[in-house]
Amino acid sequence: MRILIFHGYLLHGTGSNVYNARLAEALVRAGHEVHLVCQDRHPFQFDWVDATGNWMSGELTVVERRSPPRATVYRPDIGDVLPVYVADVYEGATARTFPELTDDEIERYLAANVAAVRDV
Repeated sequence: MRILIFHGYLLHGTGSNVYNARLAEALVRAGHEVHLVCQDRHPFQFDWVDATGNWMSGELTVVERRSPPRATVYRPDIGDVLPVYVADVYEGATARTFPELTDDEIERYLAANVAAVRDV
């Protein structure tokens, strides 16, 4: 079965980050093909990740370390601003809570993620 998991944040740390990483890993072990959309910048740190996808100039580029990939982690190009529920520090992004964002920033974030899911 092909499964898409959408998680707007990283795959390490606490809470839903760890949950989504472990869920994807378990699904791969169970024989499923997993496509995970998130903002993790180092997905190959996880042994269960076979490929990564990033958007360069609007085009999806996939790099495989094993073929065929059973788990591909994609990072949509959302720009520098990472919308968060609770203020925190994230590598390579300016984390800002949703109430701090302008309508344009929220729209850009949503549009980038919707486009990424369509590509996947």
